[in-house]
Amino acid sequence: MESIIALLKSPSTSLPSSTVSGPIVKESTATPEAIEPVHLDPRNTMTPRTSNLEALPAEIISHILAFLPPASLASLSRTCGLLRSHALNDLLWMPFVRNNVPGSGALESPSPAKSWREVYIANHPYWFLVQNKIWFADVPNNGLLILARYNSQNGCIEAFRLLAEHGAHTYETWAHNREVIIHTFNPRVRLWLDDPVIKLGFNTGIHYNDNRLQKEVAMQTGTTHGICSMISLCRPIPKALQTTAMALWPPANIPAKDRVRNESATKFRTEEHRPQTLDLMSDRTFRIRKWLEFSNLIQPLNAVRMAEEVMTFSTLLEESYMPTKEKPWQGIWVGDYSGHGCEFLLVLQRDVESPMALSRTPSTGSLPQGMAMAMADADMGLQDPDRVRRSAEAIESQILVPSDHIVETGGPSTRQPMEDFGNGFDKEAQGTTTTQDDSLAHPDAQASAAEGPSGRLEAIKLTGDINVPRGEYTWIAEDIGPNGLIRVAKEQMFDGARTVRSWGHIAGRGYRDDRFISSQLIMISHDSLAQYWEDFGHISFYKRVNIDDCLTE
Repeated sequence: MESIIALLKSPSTSLPSSTVSGPIVKESTATPEAIEPVHLDPRNTMTPRTSNLEALPAEIISHILAFLPPASLASLSRTCGLLRSHALNDLLWMPFVRNNVPGSGALESPSPAKSWREVYIANHPYWFLVQNKIWFADVPNNGLLILARYNSQNGCIEAFRLLAEHGAHTYETWAHNREVIIHTFNPRVRLWLDDPVIKLGFNTGIHYNDNRLQKEVAMQTGTTHGICSMISLCRPIPKALQTTAMALWPPANIPAKDRVRNESATKFRTEEHRPQTLDLMSDRTFRIRKWLEFSNLIQPLNAVRMAEEVMTFSTLLEESYMPTKEKPWQGIWVGDYSGHGCEFLLVLQRDVESPMALSRTPSTGSLPQGMAMAMADADMGLQDPDRVRRSAEAIESQILVPSDHIVETGGPSTRQPMEDFGNGFDKEAQGTTTTQDDSLAHPDAQASAAEGPSGRLEAIKLTGDINVPRGEYTWIAEDIGPNGLIRVAKEQMFDGARTVRSWGHIAGRGYRDDRFISSQLIMISHDSLAQYWEDFGHISFYKRVNIDDCLTE
């Protein structure tokens, strides 16, 4: 009541702009489409009583209603004919659409719908897909990364797979250590527009049932191939009820507002996994059910349903992937994983003192513990000549390049064959130890240590492979500050780049015998990184992905 009185006393009678915050109003759980016309009883001859609110000028009522959320407008429109006419004012619904579409300054018309209210209702309550835009799924091993956007041409919310191709590349030897092969990396990142993962909204033939919060919504994706899909909302698990025994998505090592179950004996068919009201709905997760359906013209109702799967999607917190002045390396990256292809990573830049979260994916051991063991072995100088050979499956994708394809940048390569690398690991291995010590004593290295960055970099796979799946660490640079600095590169390819100690995560097929091995992170720029896998004699590259450029394709 105090909020209404304050509004009535306000001298302004114009609609507030989207940047002006209004009083906090409790949002109703009614949905905007639940607006029914008000029918007056013709037998009632009594003169209707006019309330104080109805007696206000039209511009004052519009001003008050502009502070209400969509669901409250829907509830208000069911009270009387006068307020219904005000609640249907399209100027009130236009901000709801524009505020949900990032960069919607050019969105000037509700076309192909007749009104902004129609556009909003058609996509309600799935506007959060466009707001968060980045979504990654729990598809076993490989995962799936999609980008969502609003298509103003057809009034639909759509989401497409994000793909990366290697592009042209060459092979060179490293001037700093000529036993190391460098694979240059020039990826092409794009959306796969031929097959949308999500397509819902205005004029798509979708018919909602009474309660769209608890119903799975059919989508027109892949129908020409007999692939059917439905989207549904999620109900988050309260933090107080989350345990390490639960199969939750996203995994604990990825920052998230909500976590939901991603395993169910009923494949999430029961409504207990979905919200009953808007305040119980998660706007950071959702699920998609897909299956292959075969039917015939004689008995179309007796369709055969096969290969059903349920994918659970989660978004990323914007503060975890948007680079800042203090954390310029965090973001979405694409990496070169040789025979496995390109994979997308989330690079987090944390404080060194901050605790390291564990992934809840089944593993042979906790990841930070495995890294700690590798660090302890390195500090004590322990060497295991068979450790690489025992993980032969982890390097199956490291394809040897014929010598005539290698560009010699500093003399002939003396690198031994991969099958003999395990036996020769202890021989002068390190050839790099003396070089690193000499480089660290260089004045440039000392200056960089004093003025360089700080923190810890954690690279987590958003898409993965049969060895190290999605949701797992791929490498960790424990300290990119002075304590982790190895040298400042002087060779032409990495001139001036900081090289810091890191730990790479490897495993056998099926994520068996996973462990961390010693490696080096070459910090070329804020948009380019390289990882030197010491045991493999290989350098792989990582490039930053510009999400906004991909969305504007």
